[in-house]
Formats: sequence, C-alpha cells, structure tokens
Amino acid sequence: MIRAALIVTALISVTAAPARAEDPAWFTALDADASGTISVAEMHQARFERFKRADTDRNGSLTRKEVGSNGNWVKWFGWYDTNTDDRISMAEYEAKGRERFLLMDTDRDGRVTLVEIHNLTKAHAQSSRTRPTG
Repeated sequence: MIRAALIVTALISVTAAPARAEDPAWFTALDADASGTISVAEMHQARFERFKRADTDRNGSLTRKEVGSNGNWVKWFGWYDTNTDDRISMAEYEAKGRERFLLMDTDRDGRVTLVEIHNLTKAHAQSSRTRPTG
C-alpha cells in the first residue's frame, strides 16, 4: 500500500484517456508522442531529465544538498537511496522508476493511461477510508 501511496502522492487526480487539451499538464508533458499513453521509454526520458537537472555537480548521484527543499525529493529520499549511502544513484532512481511504472501499468501492456492512474487513485482513496486506525 505504501507503493500505491507513492503513486497517489506523485500524481494528481485524473479522469480519462486519450490525451485532450483538458488533460493534466504533467501527463501531457510525459506523453511525448501525444498517443494518450505514457510508455516506459517516455517515463524513463522524463525521469532522466529530472535527475539531470537536480544533479548540479554532474557526478551521477544526488545528495540531500542537491535536492534541497524540494518536497517530493526530500520526502522520498530514503526510499530511493536503497543502499543507504546518503546518495541516490541513477541506477537506484531508475530502478524505483521502473517499479512505479509497473505499479501504474495495471493491465501490463507497457503503457500507462489516465484511466489506469485514475483507477489507482480511486482504489487508494477507498482503501484509505476502510483501513483500520491504530
């Protein structure tokens, strides 16, 4: 369920595919070929660009100083840093990206649609309401 929470945290509530003018900007930005879906290659390219922007010293890893106060980076730094060396390597970052992609690609067709993301968001919201407290 933590993985589903990551997806929900990272993504805003969405409605349906294919891509339209009213689709969320983040989805349109990732959907480089405007197909109405996000492929693993499109996701990888976007993640690579995000990593590259954050890697200010260009050494192939991210430190807490490089991620600064960026909320998502700070919040999930330990999750990305699987070997606990206080750095996020490109390999660690990409492995987690592939893991997240597989969670989002619920029909296992190699593409993520807004419908899949919407369904995950809805399922997570429902499980959060029914989860016992304490």
